[in-house]
Amino acid sequence: MKKTAMIALGILLGMAMTCAAEAQTRKIAILPFAVNSSENINYIRDGIWDMLISRVTVAGKTEVIGKASVTEAMSKEPGKEMTQADVSALGKRLNAEFVVWGSITKIGDSLSLDGKLLDVASSQSPVTLYDQSRGMNEVIPKISDFAQRIRAHVAGEAPPAVAAAQAPAVPAAAATAGAATAAGRSQETDIVSGMRSGKTTYTGIINPEFITGSSALDRKNFWMSPKYGTEFKGIDIGDVNGDGLNETVVIDNSNVYIYQKKDKEFRLLKKIQGENHENYIGVDIADVNGNGIPEIFVTSINRQTVDSFVIEYRNGAFEVIARGLSFLMRGIHTTDTTRLLGQTLATGMNKQENPFINPIHLVIWEDGKYRLGEKLMIPAGLSVYGLTLDSVDGRGVERIITFDENDYLRIYEKTSKLLIHLQSFRTADELIWRSDEQYGGSNVSFATAFAAGTRSMVDAPDHVYFKPRILTYDLNRDGKKEVIVIKNLSAMGRVLKNMPLFTSAEIYNLEWDGLGLSEVWRTKKINGYVADYQIRDIDNDGQDEIVLALVLSVGPTIKTNSCLVTYKLTPQPQPPAQAPEK
Repeated sequence: MKKTAMIALGILLGMAMTCAAEAQTRKIAILPFAVNSSENINYIRDGIWDMLISRVTVAGKTEVIGKASVTEAMSKEPGKEMTQADVSALGKRLNAEFVVWGSITKIGDSLSLDGKLLDVASSQSPVTLYDQSRGMNEVIPKISDFAQRIRAHVAGEAPPAVAAAQAPAVPAAAATAGAATAAGRSQETDIVSGMRSGKTTYTGIINPEFITGSSALDRKNFWMSPKYGTEFKGIDIGDVNGDGLNETVVIDNSNVYIYQKKDKEFRLLKKIQGENHENYIGVDIADVNGNGIPEIFVTSINRQTVDSFVIEYRNGAFEVIARGLSFLMRGIHTTDTTRLLGQTLATGMNKQENPFINPIHLVIWEDGKYRLGEKLMIPAGLSVYGLTLDSVDGRGVERIITFDENDYLRIYEKTSKLLIHLQSFRTADELIWRSDEQYGGSNVSFATAFAAGTRSMVDAPDHVYFKPRILTYDLNRDGKKEVIVIKNLSAMGRVLKNMPLFTSAEIYNLEWDGLGLSEVWRTKKINGYVADYQIRDIDNDGQDEIVLALVLSVGPTIKTNSCLVTYKLTPQPQPPAQAPEK
């Protein structure tokens, strides 16, 4: 009897612990705010919905019900204005303890927000929001504060005001930096037009007086191409027709353009048109088949299938010489030749966790075909995009320079370990350095779970965004490569994973100082989103330039425009020779 009683007691205790654990996680349904406006401002609704979901979620404390479930539950009463009783009933159908709901009213430039957190059991609204703002720059902090107060109530966290009071005092330098950041944000272009486009905002032309710190860039000698009514996705530069002059190869979503610049002339040599359903991701130039004429490698994703192809100049014309390549490709220019890296996307469950879990290889030419050759010592989990291999300390030891998932720069020793085992300095000797600042940022993406007909933010699948290039170049001619990276900037930060809103960009020159990469110089803000960039001699004058593929504006309601912008690299003097030691 005692043994039986003990077993029963153990079962009861286990059930009680399970119930207690479940009780700690509170289920929340976040509804898309109702819209009251003569304009189509669904982009604002969707942005607010994403922000609330991302900022209310607390691991182990809150469970936010998925968009698809919420949308399906709401679709049973289409077009009906929801009352509190309707919201409460909806929450019960979704088994939610709390429901976040509200409305957005736009009249002219004024936005009025009315939001509530409904406790389904008590029918009370312990957290509310009512605010009138002018433009999204004022709305974002209000939504962020609303989300924090919801978290505090549901998850039992300290309210924002209390948390701020308990936080340590901010050093004066940090406070000054914060004020400068706030001032910079106040000068941002209003981002409503960017949210309407779903990608980026309209911008003007580049400012030539833009260098912060000493630089090898010639700020007075820059060139800007005509504007083209398309969205540039990638660029590379090389002699692709064997005439001894460099050509500039640019891609948009489904076309390849081959230009040549000589003196002031910028001439289109060839346009190779693709299908409308194609999604070009990147373009790279390399002589992989070794015949002396570099090929043009275009990475393309047709829905979820990688369908890359190769173009080569043969018999006086550009021809597609290979199709159906099932791997992503990226050229890295770290020696006198270009190495082309390749990677297949993961499938099945691995795709959902990390579509780049497959290893990275060299792309080779073998038996008349392009194949994946030698597997490289690069951690499984890194993407072939946003990565390069080079020595930056002047010792000639090649290392991995890459962006992590949050756009921080990292440097690794070469290793075949899994990326998940290399996240901490305490546990990974191969991790040499990690930046304190985010760089990169890209609009180039593909959907990981494509479903036919899903095009709105409500039912759009998650997207994977490809990282931009990382370039290395010895600008000051001291025998040590510097790292050249771009940083695309957004007034909204990086909170909306399905809708990055890049409004401007900066270029950074980083140099290894013995402990890590330190900033040598950076540009001031460039108005526009940098889709891709290269360091090459674009105009065939014997001097390299930094070449930016700049997207000026894009979207269904504004005219799409892109252009190329180049800056000369000013020759730097050789460092003085040191006297031999006696």
